[in-house]
Amino acid sequence: MYQAVNGILIHYEIIGAGKPVVFLHGMCLDLISMKLNYEDSFSKKNGSYQRIYIDIPGMGKSQSFFKVQPSSDYLVELIIEFLNLIKVDNFYLCGHSYGGYLSLGLAYKYPKRVKGLFLTCPVVTANPNKRVIASHINIKNDNFNIPKNKYTEDFLEMNVIINKKSWKKYLNEITVGLEKYNAKFLEKLQSNNFEYYRFQKEQTIKNWNSDIPIFFLLGKHDQVVGFKEQEKLAANFKGYNLLILEEAGHNLPIDQSNLFSNCVNYFFKL
Repeated sequence: MYQAVNGILIHYEIIGAGKPVVFLHGMCLDLISMKLNYEDSFSKKNGSYQRIYIDIPGMGKSQSFFKVQPSSDYLVELIIEFLNLIKVDNFYLCGHSYGGYLSLGLAYKYPKRVKGLFLTCPVVTANPNKRVIASHINIKNDNFNIPKNKYTEDFLEMNVIINKKSWKKYLNEITVGLEKYNAKFLEKLQSNNFEYYRFQKEQTIKNWNSDIPIFFLLGKHDQVVGFKEQEKLAANFKGYNLLILEEAGHNLPIDQSNLFSNCVNYFFKL
């Protein structure tokens, strides 16, 4: 389905009924990456939650835009207006990586509308040159020989667990988004030394105290966003859950799919 927001078509999918949960994927990905990881858990209680999967503009099947300078602040406004147009008032947010960053921005600006946050490997500092990151490792736990193609290097750089299962999940969840995103849009979003990618009030959000329920699920070997900044941020939330997985990196839902599902089930009481 598509919804026009300020002249921009946003592609989305709604499954089920109940309390709305909005899913925001990572940079260069699409809603498929979130849907494939979350649906098994939520479909077990199909009458409890309405799942709203969104392609962030510039990615997936959503339109890009250039007449308005792409920025994280503007994307937050597009998302909230999208939710207004489909008549969603209060909602939970599930965000991965950049989707986690946008989720934090939404919660900060519209705290009375956000009922809870479930964040995996969220961006906290937009400028990658200023992040506190971790060292990446590979753990090969079977005799699987990775096929050589254009995604092999990225798989090894982003995944910690290297086996047949993680390779298959990577192909199904990640490469579909990598084939669709608009590189010019992302370049524009991250231009001028990440000025537009960064929230204008990023530092304020880092120091923001909130009673919104939140779950941080992080990878010990995440070389993209790390885990220490997120650990510090968690303490600002009155009721927070924090779990740092030893054998996981930035593609945590792929590295540790069972633990990921267990945490989703716990937070949403599925």
